[in-house]
Amino acid sequence: MSTELSFRDSRDLHSTENDVRREGELTRRSFLRLVGGVGASFVLGSFVTTACAASSSTAKEAAETFAPSAFLRIDPDGTCTVMISKSDMGQGVRTTFAMLVAEELDADWSKVKVEQAPGDGSVYGRMGTGGSSSVRTMNRNLRMVGAAARKMLIAAAAKQWGADPSACRTESGRVLGPDGKSASYGELAGAAKAFDVPQVTEKDLKLKSDYKILGKAKNRVDNLDVVTGKAMFANDVHVDGMVHAVCLRAPAAGARLATLDDSAARKIPGVLDTLKLGDDRVAVIATNTWSALKGREALKATWQNPHENVSTESLRQELVKLVGAHAQMPTGGKVIEATFDLPYLAHAPMEPLNAVASVKGDRVEVWTGSQSPDGVRDDIVQSLGVRAENVTVHNLLLGGGFGRRSGGDFSAEAVEISHKLQEPVKLLWSRECDMQHDTYRPMSHHALKATIDADGKPAGWSHQLIQSPNWSRNDQYGNARLNYTIPGAAMRQTGIDSSVPTGAWRSVENSQINVVNEIFLDELAKAAGSDPLEFRMKYVKDERLKKVLQMAGEKSGWGTSLPKGSGRGVACFNGYGSRIAHVVELTLKGKEVQIDRVVAVVDVGTAINPRGVEAQVQGAFMDGVATALKAAITIDKGGAVQSNWDGYEWARMTDMPAKMEVYVVDSGADFGGMGEVGYPSSPAAIANAIAAATGKRIHKLPIKIEELV
Repeated sequence: MSTELSFRDSRDLHSTENDVRREGELTRRSFLRLVGGVGASFVLGSFVTTACAASSSTAKEAAETFAPSAFLRIDPDGTCTVMISKSDMGQGVRTTFAMLVAEELDADWSKVKVEQAPGDGSVYGRMGTGGSSSVRTMNRNLRMVGAAARKMLIAAAAKQWGADPSACRTESGRVLGPDGKSASYGELAGAAKAFDVPQVTEKDLKLKSDYKILGKAKNRVDNLDVVTGKAMFANDVHVDGMVHAVCLRAPAAGARLATLDDSAARKIPGVLDTLKLGDDRVAVIATNTWSALKGREALKATWQNPHENVSTESLRQELVKLVGAHAQMPTGGKVIEATFDLPYLAHAPMEPLNAVASVKGDRVEVWTGSQSPDGVRDDIVQSLGVRAENVTVHNLLLGGGFGRRSGGDFSAEAVEISHKLQEPVKLLWSRECDMQHDTYRPMSHHALKATIDADGKPAGWSHQLIQSPNWSRNDQYGNARLNYTIPGAAMRQTGIDSSVPTGAWRSVENSQINVVNEIFLDELAKAAGSDPLEFRMKYVKDERLKKVLQMAGEKSGWGTSLPKGSGRGVACFNGYGSRIAHVVELTLKGKEVQIDRVVAVVDVGTAINPRGVEAQVQGAFMDGVATALKAAITIDKGGAVQSNWDGYEWARMTDMPAKMEVYVVDSGADFGGMGEVGYPSSPAAIANAIAAATGKRIHKLPIKIEELV
């Protein structure tokens, strides 16, 4: 029987601002549903009989372990273990979640550990990680978990001492009572279990002025394990009796296998078998990955490809045809028009896609690195028809995700092969496979028109976003997604149907819309005879964004002179509950761009871990360098041309700015997101700096200096 597992669209996991805002609202009912309600999405006490019991080595230790929530366990030795329900792909959510719980718990940070939660939405709620939503949607709930546990520990100590709980306080993993009494959380763990989980409200949470852990720079909890090789990724997993698999795939989405000769592949030492998966893939099964790869090379296949005529240029021509009439705007002013072209982008995580799956009868176990482990589990249940309790998904560290690991195609494929073989399988997508069979950031064409009135003020703005494929299905003018107050500003989103698969890519549509808007805004400033930073400051809508722009200008020395051949550019972004501004200084050396200095000012509301925020800004900026100057996926015969780093060139150590300054502003606003925030203004600031250095405008990414006119 042929079994093919389906997987959900990665775009589903990237919530809109409204979706996240709704998720982030905390009410008494939602809190009870999250941390205490019987029959709700997860139950506080359920953790006691599952993970706690399993992780305690003796029955005595299990009896003395305190687990008031599925998210927290306190062992007799005082170790506080926080279960992490969201995926950590380098953004540091393991550390920030642990800090949130530890702050309200008053834990000893040196005794705080983390474990990755298994993929089970019935216990941990929605586990999808995307749209910079993790901290925004979970911070209150996690703090309440810590606050509730602290109350229970105080109650246990007060009962032992015959004291009033109000006479007790907590500090660094201990309860302190009257007359110098003191007990560690580990000593109180067994007794605390006897108390009911209390109701906790916002009033029970600490004031910001009382924070001892939040807002303090912390190293990531798994840094040492990562650099010493102890950290587990899915490709590190070994299961007794497992075989190894790689797949030969159709050269383009929609192509179908016509003929297959696997005789040479079967002669490769170590190759065990070949399997057809549907009509677009052939799996090679071997005793090791190397043999599987060599076996794949030896396969002789021909394909029926209905998309032979699809190329980057043919797609672009189709996009350009859809440029229509611009939104109506005032007459009599200075009119500025421009078009922009942005390419498909691969996710290209440093860890290629992989998974280990073991299907035996009606029981399934998967080891993977997924941005949606609960989604992986749900898809297995639906596709194989097994019971949810018979499916275990171990989610490990992700070596990069950026949206690609939101979908479950690679995990589903490992399960599909294991189901056919009824034995454990380790599946690897090679770098070439990963890059040429991605769900790419869409390719887009933009047509913009704006008006500057006689006083130098922007009086109209029209932005047409046309992409491949058409995500929006909306051919009407609406919200311009603009950071500035411009009368009548509007945007129209449409596109073409395309066989090229696409999905969410770091910051999703902001990676196109904000980039283009910020580059075009510089053209408006020039037409108005205004300085680009002053122009932004004059018309920016949001006060928090205005403040980071102002600070970026001050810290960068905006307006000071630069050497000949150098340029300075600015861009900003407002999204995911955060604000950021970039100022870039660079020098042109022939056809090469040398970035001399970057100043980034970010307002993340309340920064949980400023060191983590800084790292995210630095990493996102290097993505901006890569996509502004180097990387693009081009299409020929319906498939990606680029297959590795030689063609899809990414930023390297030599491309690092000589100086990068990140300033984290604490505005006192609520916790904002960070994983996506550092990207959308990065390539725009680089483009604007190149325009300042050359006097030539940028209308296409990646930028080729020799093509500027």
